[in-house]
Amino acid sequence: MPNLYVMAKVKSKLGETQKAKNILTRLAENSEKESGCLSYQILFSGEDTDTFMTLEVWDSKESEQKHWQEPHLKETLKALEPILAEEPRIEKYQVTSD
Repeated sequence: MPNLYVMAKVKSKLGETQKAKNILTRLAENSEKESGCLSYQILFSGEDTDTFMTLEVWDSKESEQKHWQEPHLKETLKALEPILAEEPRIEKYQVTSD
């Protein structure tokens, strides 16, 4: 089964950047402990300091779907909600076969 690559763009409100960074860093640390998570990185924009990108690699769609049921993710989403400037944009990809 091919790996699933997930990218989520997260934009915090002005003045909430450090708080968002801390929350997202904890999210990455907790997510990497999950079965099926191969990598979970938080990237910071050099152009827009309020914008972050999560780059996730899961061993399957099923593992990524289970991730959404994790209590730590639900807590993270609740903590992020009041400090986000907009809804996160999530995109999912798999490597294509030749």
